[in-house]
Amino acid sequence: MHRYLSLVVLLLAIGQVVNKKSQYRTERINFIYEKALQHVTDRQNLARLEKELSGYDAIYLASKSNRVGSHGTKEIDKIDDKLAKILEKYGLEKTVMAFKEVGFHNFKLETKIKMHVLKFQKYKHKNLMQQTDENEPLPSGKFTDENLQKLWSQAQNGKFSNQELHSLHDELKEVERKMRVYEDQLEDFKKVPHENSIHHDIEHIGEKTKKLKAANRELNDHLDEVHRKVRSEEYSPFSEPRVKRLWKLAQENEKLSQHELNVLKDELSHFESQLKKVEFHKEEVSRLQEDAEDRGKSKAQVYENLELSIKHEKLNRKVRKLEKYLEEKIIVHREL
Repeated sequence: MHRYLSLVVLLLAIGQVVNKKSQYRTERINFIYEKALQHVTDRQNLARLEKELSGYDAIYLASKSNRVGSHGTKEIDKIDDKLAKILEKYGLEKTVMAFKEVGFHNFKLETKIKMHVLKFQKYKHKNLMQQTDENEPLPSGKFTDENLQKLWSQAQNGKFSNQELHSLHDELKEVERKMRVYEDQLEDFKKVPHENSIHHDIEHIGEKTKKLKAANRELNDHLDEVHRKVRSEEYSPFSEPRVKRLWKLAQENEKLSQHELNVLKDELSHFESQLKKVEFHKEEVSRLQEDAEDRGKSKAQVYENLELSIKHEKLNRKVRKLEKYLEEKIIVHREL
């Protein structure tokens, strides 16, 4: 009995680690991002890296769902090589291989542990109603900044769903964190010796000023974005305009149940990943064409360009079909 209780305590403790929210959806990109947090100290570089990793996160996710045998593995290897070149400027080019050699085994172990935790939680709560985003109560704590609290109150009185309110609350908490970062930078700047001081250092002041401006710009940009979402009441969990349009159509359809909306949201998420993959292929085709024009076309380059162009067009057709299917699915529900 004592041994069983010890196992339960261990599983619960591990469960807290497993349930920790990840920055990205793929294990590979999360692994790279964790390493980046340890090595990339410049906030602007980190912000740029986060944006680039977000694009590759979607590409890996799409490649994973379409992976078939050795062909799929080769495609992943190609993406790995391109990502490694981008990571060179951040000093992280070796993290892609590190994930393959070390990280993969760690994540496999974590997945097994997670399965045991989920089984235990299912046994523990089998007679209780499973809590979802739509019935989970909203956070009750107040924001320290008065303007953020006003925005939150305005959002709660708007037309947002419970799930969207949870997402907005997370964004407001992130803005609150950036406020603290800016305040810390400001206090740090005030401690810099003034111009007439014997300890006056122009380069040091320039660096502090640069960091302060970057923190202020990042804070204001994020705050403006949240303001726009709350005021317009057009919050969307998606970034691609074509996906946003379909999601808005779905939300306006009163005949769709919450379960149907959740299923549709997953399908739209997959659609958005495919769109990002198409954009990635488009950029690669353009880059190869520019390289060929600069260096002169060899037979190998012509073949590679043609192969990638055909693949891009095939993927584009697939995405257009998926968009048509999703739109018809929403419209049919509306007409029923």
